[in-house]
Amino acid sequence: MLTKGRNSRRRGAQIIEVALIVVPLFGLTFLSLDVSMAIFLRSTFQHAVREGVRYGITGATISGSCQDDAIKTVVKNNAVGFLNNPAATATIHVHFMSPVDGSTVDNSPGNIIQVSVEGYRYGPLASYRRTGAPMIWARAYDVMEPYPGALPCITTKE
Repeated sequence: MLTKGRNSRRRGAQIIEVALIVVPLFGLTFLSLDVSMAIFLRSTFQHAVREGVRYGITGATISGSCQDDAIKTVVKNNAVGFLNNPAATATIHVHFMSPVDGSTVDNSPGNIIQVSVEGYRYGPLASYRRTGAPMIWARAYDVMEPYPGALPCITTKE
């Protein structure tokens, strides 16, 4: 009889020990998923803007669109659907800069092209302790190549 009483008290201690282990384990699991998703989003956007810059330096356009719109389409296509959502807060920017002083210029060959994704709000899974969602952004630069023929939609950016 004495042994049976000790086992019943021990069983209650085991339940408490499991509860004390499982709660932090779930917290660490959600934390690792949140950090992994943020890293995945950042690397996806970085890949997308690099592809946009690669497309932009060649001066190519998608049929019937200007170069800026074509670059934005390439970035959206390479962002694995994250930027296609109408509720997405991110904006895609295409800027052309002078290689001499960094001032804003048109999309002439030899100028620097900058493509960026800015303002993407990532809502973590365990957001009950946070008030604001972290912002994810990516940016890439390169020098535009000389290309034959007329410039596609010469633009000056804001």
